[in-house]
Amino acid sequence: MDIITAARLYTDYLAQVNKAQLTSETYAYAMGRFLSFLTHSEGLTDYDDVSKITIDQIRNFGLRLYKDRLAPATRRKYLVVLRNWFKYLAKMGIATVNVELIELPKLPPRVPNPDERLPLMLSIIKDDQQGWQRIIALRDKAILQTLFSTQLRVSELVSLNRNSVDWSKGLAVVVGKGRKPRTVFFSEGSSSTISAYLDERQDKFLPLFIHHDRAHKPDPKDKDGQKMRLTRQAIESMVRKYSRLAGVEATPHSFRHYGATELIRAGADIRTVQELLGHASVSTTQIYTHVNPKRLQQEWKKYHPSSNQ
Repeated sequence: MDIITAARLYTDYLAQVNKAQLTSETYAYAMGRFLSFLTHSEGLTDYDDVSKITIDQIRNFGLRLYKDRLAPATRRKYLVVLRNWFKYLAKMGIATVNVELIELPKLPPRVPNPDERLPLMLSIIKDDQQGWQRIIALRDKAILQTLFSTQLRVSELVSLNRNSVDWSKGLAVVVGKGRKPRTVFFSEGSSSTISAYLDERQDKFLPLFIHHDRAHKPDPKDKDGQKMRLTRQAIESMVRKYSRLAGVEATPHSFRHYGATELIRAGADIRTVQELLGHASVSTTQIYTHVNPKRLQQEWKKYHPSSNQ
């Protein structure tokens, strides 16, 4: 079987087992980058037999990623994709590569350290604008408050529909990583702002958060408004904009880190936080049991006898 067919076979398999869309896209991109490397650096074409790929070529790919200065986490992700691909090919009897010989970059301990000024972002948006600027302000404020109260991932946020939320109970059931459903909760403030935003809209589109800028026009054939749904990139850009205005270091994921850290500090049970975040393992949630260095210094100054000397 040629290389390109083997790659397509695996991406088709990912769809068959209902891998998340984002995961499938990551796998396809990583494999495409590897195939391009084989063509330009290893003398193989997409139509060579996949059995010609060797462990040394995969190692050379890892070295190329290192020389391209990709972050260890990104390099690890790409190599894990190749590991899983060749495990699948071996299982199907198509090609055999000892994937256990693919060394993965070691990652430093990941300790979240969210900016403690993050709540300032919630008050940076003024909704006293007029016309289309007002609806964008309402939408953006609703998004920030939703991120703050729910700890949703960006992919989960953009997937929200109007009918996803039980407004009477202030909650929604979302499907996160690994197709794992969980319940998230909306504060009264976020529910109120979302309601104000929806009241301002003149459409009946299904997505909860949509584009309102002049570059996006509704398509009459798109009855549900799926093409108007905000993208991950739009959310990330929007959060960067308001973080700069508030003088805060933040990305959409910072809201998950901040919320989880504050829940643990306030005494929430770690299993509860695990469920709220949708982590498959409690070991992932344990990273939030650290103490913020700035707060640690404040406590030291407050209590240590040498701090005033």
